[in-house]
Amino acid sequence: MIASTTPARPLSWLVARPIAHRGLHDKARGVIENTASAFARAMERNYAIECDLQVTADGEAVVFHDDTLDRLTEAKGPVIARKLDELKAIAIKGTGDRIQTLAELIRQVNSTVPLVIELKSHWDGNPVLVKRSLDVLRLFKGKFALMSFDPAVVELIRRLSPATPRGLVADRYDDRSEEHTSEL
Repeated sequence: MIASTTPARPLSWLVARPIAHRGLHDKARGVIENTASAFARAMERNYAIECDLQVTADGEAVVFHDDTLDRLTEAKGPVIARKLDELKAIAIKGTGDRIQTLAELIRQVNSTVPLVIELKSHWDGNPVLVKRSLDVLRLFKGKFALMSFDPAVVELIRRLSPATPRGLVADRYDDRSEEHTSEL
């Protein structure tokens, strides 16, 4: 059992409505995941929004799932290798959408629906994405939670912003996992 020194936070909002994974996307209709169009469709239905964040070469938090641009854009290569202005010039395949920053997503949502945000990790201990995300989220008046597959990312969120709801995304748990999750 893990003891907690922080009071429990009501998190019923996390399950109060459907959560649109990467927004309410529909490739057949030209609405691609993690885009302003997919988020607009989710908001029209009053769904919470799950999205993914990557970090740029110049330290900005951008909404994009994959480590590379290859699958969803005509560009190639790692997201982290590009600066924000380069990424903003790249269209999402077959759409007018562009890669959004977290700040742009927050303005779009305007606190109308909750956000469930996955911070992508390169498993290298780089704190830039966590710090930038928390900095931007200070402007968001709505409900949000952060998550990552990387226990070090979740631990950093806990240290920098203890009141922020956070979670570890997992697809496999073994004996070694306990040492990394006991204080999250």
